[in-house]
Order: sequence, then structure tokens, then C-alpha cells
Amino acid sequence: MPKAEFGTPKWMSNRIKASGLQKLRWYCQMCQKQCRDENGFKCHRMSEGHQRAMQLFIQRPGQFMDEFSREFEDEFMKLMKTRYCRTRVLANTVYNNVVCDRHHIHMNATIWVTLSEFVQYLGATDKCKIEHTPKGWYVEYIDHEELARKKEEERKRKVEKSQEEARREHIQALVEEAKQRGAFRKPEYTPLQRENGQLIALSFTKQHKESRDKINALEQLYKQMKHGREGNSDRQPEKRKLSAMEALAVEAEHREQRAALGESSDSFEQSHALSSSKRRNMAQKGDTEGACDSSHLTPPPHKHAGADWWIRPGIVVKAMHKTLGEGQYYKQKGVVKSVDGRYSAVLEMLEGGAILKLDQEYLETVIPPIGGRICVVLGMWRGHEGRLERLDIDSYSAKVTLDSGPLFKLQQYKNASGVPVEGLPYEHICKLHRQK
Repeated sequence: MPKAEFGTPKWMSNRIKASGLQKLRWYCQMCQKQCRDENGFKCHRMSEGHQRAMQLFIQRPGQFMDEFSREFEDEFMKLMKTRYCRTRVLANTVYNNVVCDRHHIHMNATIWVTLSEFVQYLGATDKCKIEHTPKGWYVEYIDHEELARKKEEERKRKVEKSQEEARREHIQALVEEAKQRGAFRKPEYTPLQRENGQLIALSFTKQHKESRDKINALEQLYKQMKHGREGNSDRQPEKRKLSAMEALAVEAEHREQRAALGESSDSFEQSHALSSSKRRNMAQKGDTEGACDSSHLTPPPHKHAGADWWIRPGIVVKAMHKTLGEGQYYKQKGVVKSVDGRYSAVLEMLEGGAILKLDQEYLETVIPPIGGRICVVLGMWRGHEGRLERLDIDSYSAKVTLDSGPLFKLQQYKNASGVPVEGLPYEHICKLHRQK
């Protein structure tokens, strides 16, 4: 009869039958094969593989039986220790849980013919407490580790108790011996007895003169040391007399200081001799230059100064997408042509002219060479443009000179040629594309 085709009801029925438990008499323990009917089991017994397995069994039957018996006992006792510990349970219940596994060790492959014999074996080896009832054999697991632990605790308790009793008996023997010698007198407790009007007087011992003298001597020594420290702190250190060479050096230093003071006074007089109009022009010029050279300027507040998006048209960026175009655009530069939603940019690659659309996550700013045009894209100087002056490699920052932006719309900076700004991080500046 041919096999059922895959997916047919007959095939599904055979699979369901094969997945469940079958009759134990049609199971071959040596081959670990379950047959569904008597004919199948007969065919299996006549097969070449079964014949070879039986030849091995005939050569060493005792070894195979002992191994199967040990595995069955271990599986049974594992359930008793974990699931039914400290529980009196019917042996047949535990056996049903053992045979739930399809490939369990069958009892007909062990040295025990019936479950009753196996239960009696557990009772004889003191592995379980057994009890025969009309319902069947009941078993209860014996935890030998817990028994050994309790036995050890009991032994320690007895040792401590015996030591305490021996100590008490020894003390009692000493007391009896003292009583026999008459050296032991039992204390008698009587109430306080005093006559009418009698007062109880308490006396304190007077301090010896010798000890008082010692204390006074120590106090005097402490006071002397204290006064000595105070006198040393108030005393000024004596100045050492200068040698001839040192005196000449000090005199020359004083002459140089006086000469410097004379020059400064002359320049001060000359500056006062200038006309008032010229001084005003110089002051205005100095104020303007100081404002332009200051690196601590604060630009007008930008509404997007704290934003994390930095893409804008006209800047040169670097693509960092490793898989786009099989990696051919990785670390290639392009010009931002337009911005879509603040976080997406449309690029025109400088090499090849390809048009790409990338997210800000896959873009990096580009630092131009010294003197190149830059644009501030992040931070409080956002929106200003200028040129790169210097790079500080240690602090990963740059010094730039800004010449356009919101700051130069103010009245006092309209005529300024440039404002130097230091400490701008690399991420805050980006190269501007030069139009050809």
C-alpha cells in the first residue's frame, strides 16, 4: 500500500497518531522505535537493524538491563524530588507522569516486572516511604540531605549541652567541696537596720598632696609651652644684611623703575597736550575697534539658536551613507541645493553631478581651508557668514572673522569690517559653496 501524499487527510491522521503515545507492547527499547500495530511491530522485529541490536543485547544482557533500570529509577526519583517532595502521593500518579514522554525508558526493559515491585524496591533501599492501601501503593520522598543536616544540628546541640552541663557539674562539685571544708558560707540577706533618728553618713577620701603637686606641675609646664608659642608667633624675623653685590643689584633695579615711571609721565603729558577734537576722534576710533576685536560679543538672539537641524542651501556637506549606490557616494562632497522639511537635503555631488536626497543623519559639515568662506549653522552665531582664520586642534574649535549676518544690521556694527569670534566647534561651521 503506497504512503499517503503530503497534506492529505490520511497523512495528517498518520502524523497525529505518530505524535501521541502508542501501546507499550509495540515499542522496541533497543531500537527506540514505536510501532502502531502488531503487523508493524512484527516487520520491525524481522528487520536487519533490529537483528543487529538484539545480537548486541544477547552478548551483554545484564549490562543493558542495569543501564535501563538505572535510567528509569533516576527519572522516577527526579520527579519525586522536584514535583512531589514532602508529599504523599500515589505511585501510579508518578508513573503516569514518567510515561508522558514518548521516548521514556519503559518498565518492560528494566529488571522490575511490575510497578509494585519497583515501589517495594524503593522502600527496601530507604529512598521512599511506602504504604500499601486499598487504592494502591503510596510513596513519600525521603530527603536524605535534609535528614543529614538535621542530624548534624542535633549533634552540635548535644555537644554544646554536654559542655554546659559538664561546666555546671564542675562548679557544683567545687561548691560541695568548699562546704565540706567549711570555707563556703552562704550569704544572708537582712533588711537595713538602724536606730530611730540615725543618719547615714557618706565620706569621700581626700586627695593626696603628692598627686595635687603633680597636677600643678603639669599645668605649669603646659602654660609655659603655650606662652612660648605665643611669643614666637609675635616676634618678627630679623632681616639679614645685604651684601655689596646684592645692594648694587637692588639699586640698579630701582633706577630702571624710576626711568620707566619718567617715560610714562612724559607720554602722559604729551597726550594731554593734544587737542580735544583729536582726542575725541581717537576715542571713537578706539571704541569701534575694540567692539570689532572683542571675542565676548553676544549676537542678537536667533529664534532657532537651540535647534538641532543645520542644513541650509549653498553649503558644502559630506555624504556618510555607506550603502547608498553600493558605497560609491560614501565620504563624497556635495552642494545643498534645497532643503525638504529641515532634516532632508537635496544634494548635487561635486564629482559626477548626481542628485541625491539624504537625511541630516547621513551628512557631515565640511571645514574649508584657512581663509575660506564659512557659514555658522548651529549655536548663537547661527546665520552669520565669514572666513576661517585658524583651527585649534586641541579643543576642536575654530577662530573665524564674521562679516555678514544679523549682528551687522545693528547701528554700531554697520561699518565694521569684521568681528573675530573664537571657540566655535567644528560642527557649528560649514564651508560655503563658491559660485563660478
